Amino acid sequence: MQSILLHIYDDAGLESRLQAALDLARAFEGHITCLHATPLEDYLAVDPLIAAALPEEFSDKMRDLRLALQRRVEERLQREGARWDWVHVDDLISTALIDWSVLSDVLVLSLAGPALLRDEPRPLAAKVSTRAPAPVLAVPSGLEQLTFDRPAVVAWNGSPEAAVALKGALPLLRLVPEVKLLEVEERASRYPRDRAARYLARHGIEPEIMQHPPVDGDIAEAIRRATIALNAGLIVMGAYGHSRLRQWLLGGVTRSLIQDAPVPLLLGH
Repeated sequence: MQSILLHIYDDAGLESRLQAALDLARAFEGHITCLHATPLEDYLAVDPLIAAALPEEFSDKMRDLRLALQRRVEERLQREGARWDWVHVDDLISTALIDWSVLSDVLVLSLAGPALLRDEPRPLAAKVSTRAPAPVLAVPSGLEQLTFDRPAVVAWNGSPEAAVALKGALPLLRLVPEVKLLEVEERASRYPRDRAARYLARHGIEPEIMQHPPVDGDIAEAIRRATIALNAGLIVMGAYGHSRLRQWLLGGVTRSLIQDAPVPLLLGH
């Protein structure tokens, strides 16, 4: 994971995203690409009347805010001895992240529900994880450090999405002391857990296979409880095995964990 794409936006999740990217860069001697995207609604949200009446002055104001954020982040990166570059685009944030992920090994975003306040992290992980060609590492806003000295939980449901996530997580799984291959649903699957275990073994990782029942029919809650009980530091899972519309209407494992997983969540699709 030497090429790390970091979502830069001045919200409550920025510090945890930045810390996670720095921890990845140290672990893999990686390079961080800081991607800052400003969608049109941000220009209008600050003061639409001034934006319409004084477009040049308002554009200068937004540029000054962006450059102040860039200075703040780059000063931190320099203090940490990181290698980085900075990219700014005027575009939808999700679109920019997907476009720039083509030659990235991992994207660092925030876990987030609906953003009701301006400084809350944007709910980007759902859309980006289903369209980006690289895995998404979504981190809680309160994350202080991305650690590799705790077990990792691979939430396995035998889907192609879970297989993609498993392959994308290999560099991280090689770092942790234990890998728990957790199956919550006991049903016929396209790719049985034994195949996943053999795949990991070929890469030098000997997982422990675990089975847990859903908690009152809730698979996401079973994954949460297992993660906490194991003192795990990472969940790996496929994103949206069913359509996002179906999960939005009926609820779903991905949707639930993207909003409030207790630890960083690595997603693949």
